[in-house]
Amino acid sequence: MKTSKLKVEYDYDFEVFAIISSAKAYKLAWELNKTLHLHLKKAEDLNYQFIKEGRILITNYVHKTEYNCLRLLKNKSCEFYDTTKPYLLPELKEYDYLVQMTGEVPVMDSQLLEEKIREVYLIEYVQRINIENLKSKENLIF
Repeated sequence: MKTSKLKVEYDYDFEVFAIISSAKAYKLAWELNKTLHLHLKKAEDLNYQFIKEGRILITNYVHKTEYNCLRLLKNKSCEFYDTTKPYLLPELKEYDYLVQMTGEVPVMDSQLLEEKIREVYLIEYVQRINIENLKSKENLIF
């Protein structure tokens, strides 16, 4: 019997910034809200069930408007089961958090967003990530 594989190509029309910070997620969200004039709110944790890798739960804070969405995601899972890679993006395991900006009209210019994120005293380092270079970029599609 002949088998066929379905190949799906996604449109990665979002920006991602990786952050190193030892702060708790709620405290970082609070400081980002103050600095960026946002309303990041705790949303339901993202539950990923991988076929071979087990399950992870990712802490998720969301600022959503009619035209855009900005998320603060913890890169390391708060709970994980039967997995050796408890990260949302395993190739970026040295980063603690991810900020994802999506939408028709961005919250702000990506260069300005990066500069504003750098102003937050709880953040040690921030780096804009090229989505095309990530192996696990599908984990960022919601």
